[in-house]
Amino acid sequence: MTPFAAPARSNAACRLGLVLLACVLAGATHAAQARPLCEDVGTGGSPERQHCLQVQRGIRASLDGHLDRADSIWTQLVAEDPGDAVARLWQVETAFWRVILNEGETASDDLILAQTDAVIRLADAVLEQRGDDPEATFQKGAAFVHRGRLHGIRGRYLAAGRDAERGREQLERALELRPGDSEIKYLLGLYSYYVSVAPRILKWVNWLWFVPKGDRQKGLAYLHEVEKSDGAHATDASFILMNIHTYHAPLDLTAALRTGRALHARHPDNALFHSELVETLVKIGLYDEAIETALALENAHPEAHEAKVRPQLARILRAQAILLDGRAEEAWAVLAPMDAGSSLLPSWGGAWLHLVRGQIHDARGDRPLAVGEYQKVVGLKGTAYNKRAALIAQAGLQTPFEPSAYDELPMVSARP
Repeated sequence: MTPFAAPARSNAACRLGLVLLACVLAGATHAAQARPLCEDVGTGGSPERQHCLQVQRGIRASLDGHLDRADSIWTQLVAEDPGDAVARLWQVETAFWRVILNEGETASDDLILAQTDAVIRLADAVLEQRGDDPEATFQKGAAFVHRGRLHGIRGRYLAAGRDAERGREQLERALELRPGDSEIKYLLGLYSYYVSVAPRILKWVNWLWFVPKGDRQKGLAYLHEVEKSDGAHATDASFILMNIHTYHAPLDLTAALRTGRALHARHPDNALFHSELVETLVKIGLYDEAIETALALENAHPEAHEAKVRPQLARILRAQAILLDGRAEEAWAVLAPMDAGSSLLPSWGGAWLHLVRGQIHDARGDRPLAVGEYQKVVGLKGTAYNKRAALIAQAGLQTPFEPSAYDELPMVSARP
């Protein structure tokens, strides 16, 4: 998973963090504190303290997967004070939770663009009056990075690179003005790491920025620092590092699993945390636990519209776990009734359904049926096409899939 203008309330006192990924997620922190302690903001029933408490409630709602509840808080705060960029940026962050859950949904795009534009205008007004204001500098940078991120997700790569680079410059200046700020380090950590791996990861995903100014080790160092800080961004950094451990070389599935279990235990209604835990369990080979955890998600009823695709993704993962456990017929019984074009799957979900079906057919000795499923994966177009699934399918076209020979490979290598 922050503010601006020159409002009566102290936005600096209640500045709360932003989440940049895919990813990625929610947190909150007083600019100079390790924890989001609203006791340090205002006194008693003061407006500053009440505002801070409301923001914390919204952040917690997002972490817990209650996105509609979070949105109602941000909408109320912006209505009460149109100059409250804290609420505007948190509304952007909640919108990105929706995008991460189901990238095929574009209903949040206009809101993200409108609110980031508003934050940039508010920050510029402050900077014009007060020069190198650290708060406005940070907020302007965060807004540009968020806007660049959306452009990248939607394939507007030149706009993505331009805006994200402007955001990086602002964030680095903000860190000079406020050294040690974990909120700034979190965003810079994400930026530095993912830009550094962009040339390799672009064959898997399409949302990263085309700017060659990343630093993998610096990004990892920032993320580990934030994770260990015991601040509100620790949850965000943990989730990002979990994804890195799960998909990027050198894989560390043990660390990913430890984090995934902890996140799901703290936020059981967060369908994204739940879904990623299932995937990690499959990759590490804990098939019984993967099946049980997937079934729990399949039987869940996520509140957010965008999260409703995750239960059926869990069903595909459950079938994969059953297949890898050597029970191809049972795995087929799980997937056979599913519809690759169902609205209960994200736009790219059909690719994974066809892929796992093909693997099941191979395991059953039905090579022609397997080839047909792999060809469907490779032939998908537009938002239904998934590069990672297509590459695995292409390998399946060359060599029949064998569950006992399954070897989890990283999406991104560790080579510079």
